[in-house]
Formats: sequence, C-alpha cells, structure tokens
Amino acid sequence: MLIDGSPRKNMNTAAMLESFGKGVKSVSEDIEVRHIHLYDYQFHGCYSCMGCKLKDKPVEHCVVKDGIWEVLKETAYADGICFGSPIYYMDVTGQMRCFIERLLFPWLNYKTFAVNPPKRVPTAFIYTMNATEQYMPMIEALCNSTEMGIAMSLTKPERILMLNTTQVKDYSKYEFSEATAIDKAQYKAEHYEEDIHRAYEAGHRMAEQII
Repeated sequence: MLIDGSPRKNMNTAAMLESFGKGVKSVSEDIEVRHIHLYDYQFHGCYSCMGCKLKDKPVEHCVVKDGIWEVLKETAYADGICFGSPIYYMDVTGQMRCFIERLLFPWLNYKTFAVNPPKRVPTAFIYTMNATEQYMPMIEALCNSTEMGIAMSLTKPERILMLNTTQVKDYSKYEFSEATAIDKAQYKAEHYEEDIHRAYEAGHRMAEQII
C-alpha cells in the first residue's frame, strides 16, 4: 500500500511513491500495489468513540465507517506499507496525521498496553520537503516523532528523504527571490533522479521482504 498524504498528484511525493511502487513491481509483477491519495477521501482523525476499546470485542481496524474506513481496513491487512508526505510547517500533512492515528490507535490495548496489529509488516516513510541538509537535526526529530507509533505497531520504517524540493513550477509568480529559483533548479538537476532511484530501491527491498 502506498499511502500518499500530499494534496498534489503530480509533484514530488507522488513521484517518489510511484518510483517506490515500480521498485516493488521489479521484484514481482504479482504483487499488487495500490496508490492511495488521502486528499481524495472525506475523513477526520480519531472520533474518540471508543468503539475499538469495548470489552470482549477486539477489532483489527477502526470501526467508524466514514470515507476512509475501507482504506483503513485494507491497509490493516496489507503485506507492506509505504507512507509518503510533504512537510508543511514542520510536520507531515494533517491528512497523514489523521490517517496514522486512525490506523494505529485501534491496535492499542488499554488493559495491557500491548499493541496488537493483525500482522507486523515492513514499512517505509517518504518525506519530501523544502528544508536542506543544514536542518538535519530538526528533520531527524520530526521523523522520529512521526515514526514512533509505526515502529511500535508494525516495524521501524525505512526512511527516504527528498530535500530542497522544487515547490512550484514558475517561481516568478510567487514571493521568492530569483536566487531561490536558480538554486532550486540547480539542486533538482543534480539530485532529483538520484532521489527517485533511492525510492525505487527502497521499494525493491520491501518487496524482497514480502516475497
């Protein structure tokens, strides 16, 4: 499952996830790869209905049947999950946060505090961001926080970063300096294909674990 938390379907996060999926398919065409765009669905974070915490009624996925329910159920039984999100204002998108919350919370047992997913599967997390290497300490803290629940519930995600991304196609239309546009273009020319290939290789590695 490719879980795409970006509102854009043809920019950096989508390209990285598509490449990851191609890496999966390079191992076996028989592996089904679904690319889920979270912005296509109407849903919220946890409703605090406590339906997943009722006595003698264990559940394996969120019980609230809103727009994302079927996707949550499918993801709960997937053989591998790759999350992908741009970083907006020092965090993954709100849609991604809501999805992770809804996916993982039902597996936490309040009596024993054990986490019991249907199965533990390989995971990965792709982050795309405007930040550069000089902000790596902040990036590390952000990623660690995002991945903590996933690691507790499933497996520690393989982390794939795309830094210093091109945010818009025409920088002259926005409040950016000409120097920024030049820097972005140069960085993309030097690193974009390398980043895309790293996502491909990560997908290949996950598929090998699945097989």
